[in-house]
Amino acid sequence: MKKKNIELIETENSLPISLKIDKFFSKPVYRKSLDAITLIFFILVIIGPIINIFSTIFLNIPAIKNDVFNDDLIGNLQWKNILRSLGYSFSIAGIAVGIDIVIALPISIILARYNFRGKNILDALVDLPMAVPTSALGFSVLLFWGIFGIEPGFSLIIFGHVVFTFPYIVRNMKIVLEKVDTLYEDAARTLGAPGLTVFRTITLPMMKEGIIAGGILAFTRSLGETGATIILSGLVETAPIMIVGFRRQLELPSASLLAGILISISLILLFSIKILTRKTGFPIKSVWPRIERIFSHKYFRFFRDVMALSILFVIILVPAFYITTQIIGEDFVEELFLGQDYKWAYLYVSFINSIQIGALAVVINLIFGIPFAFIITKRKWGKVITFLDIILDIPIAIPSAALGFATFMFWGPIGLGVFQSGFYMILFVHIAFTFPYMVRPIIGVLESSNKGVEEAARTLGASNLTVFRRITLPNIKQGIIAGCIMVFTRSLGETGATIVVMGNIRTVPVLIVDWVESNAFPSAVFASVIVIVFSAILIFALRTVTKNGGS
Repeated sequence: MKKKNIELIETENSLPISLKIDKFFSKPVYRKSLDAITLIFFILVIIGPIINIFSTIFLNIPAIKNDVFNDDLIGNLQWKNILRSLGYSFSIAGIAVGIDIVIALPISIILARYNFRGKNILDALVDLPMAVPTSALGFSVLLFWGIFGIEPGFSLIIFGHVVFTFPYIVRNMKIVLEKVDTLYEDAARTLGAPGLTVFRTITLPMMKEGIIAGGILAFTRSLGETGATIILSGLVETAPIMIVGFRRQLELPSASLLAGILISISLILLFSIKILTRKTGFPIKSVWPRIERIFSHKYFRFFRDVMALSILFVIILVPAFYITTQIIGEDFVEELFLGQDYKWAYLYVSFINSIQIGALAVVINLIFGIPFAFIITKRKWGKVITFLDIILDIPIAIPSAALGFATFMFWGPIGLGVFQSGFYMILFVHIAFTFPYMVRPIIGVLESSNKGVEEAARTLGASNLTVFRRITLPNIKQGIIAGCIMVFTRSLGETGATIVVMGNIRTVPVLIVDWVESNAFPSAVFASVIVIVFSAILIFALRTVTKNGGS
């Protein structure tokens, strides 16, 4: 026994210093400490502000009652305005999602089931509006539909929301289609079923999860959009715009109430995804072989595909990137670089702010995102893991303006008093709503990785930290890179949350809104094209990374 202990001591003494450090920090106490720190970060940065907004509403019921429902001068006019803004937001989101689904159904089939030259480029272009700042997209939509005489207002907002919510729906549909086994579809065709019958009775029900999940995510994204809406709104005031107005006028009780309503609705929609995808079905009972055989003919299918692609370009892609054609005709050099108000300097500082905030959000989310992904995939905590997995997506569903206001109320002078409006407040908001974009890709890679190699390394005496450094980390690098790019692009494009907490700091998306509102169109065009090109480079880099990673 003594001989074995002596050999063990000699073996440990002969280990390299790095392995000794790994072995020391692989003790359970350090793992538990890291889990605790990660969960505290998650609660403070993401969950805390949301809980705080509801406690703020509860503690300010008398003020809300006086300001919103029973003002001495205007009575309940404030409440009526809130209801009207919610009505606009719900109507716009519902119509936009309905249009998106109609366009996305054939496009998702084309992208998932067809092979043709230029498919990868088309696939990337469909994703690009997700990465481009919505203020740039909104300005592009304004310029494009302005050619046809469509003025800012309800209709133009819908056109804008269709553009930036479309990728959420088509991407979810495409993912589901790619995962579905085509055995049943092939069997039905072999037995003589027309293509349209196969689609209605087999393919469409299998796409249910993608349609519902994509529709709800697109709806919540539209519900909370601010940057593009400000540019396209005219006299229409949606709920996020009203939150921004309340915040600027320091009507904090009213802003808290409206933010709480939006957050509640978004949470209900988020939690309903799992219920609806399990219990909702498409009631397809009848088939009409003759009619469906006619419409399944290759000429009708060709016509359908051509029409779908034409609508995609006319309604989505051309309006989204029309602004890139305007940079040649606009006299931005004189206004931006030669003007007396130094717009180029504002653009430079704003761009640097955007880069710094995005980069810091990536670093901080990476530090806490990897251990959080390990908690979700590795810890055996039962229902606690299920709960954490669900609430992880809350920042994606919540309107960013509402999340920004919640963060301001929690971390700002009225709450904990840690930060004033400005750079660090913007950073905290961006960390909050981008955290899921870092964690989800890492979780996906961890769940699909080979656990046997890690177990074999531990069996041979490797410590947990050594296994992580030498085996797990290289295996999840694709998910880490994808998460970093997604966090950076999402941060780069955010407008609504930034406006609420920015103080005197400006980012590029906010600067675009300022310039459009002040009719400095040439400068706004130049800034928009810059961020579109930058976002395009990042999205193509993301697709390259995920393709090389085999996803």
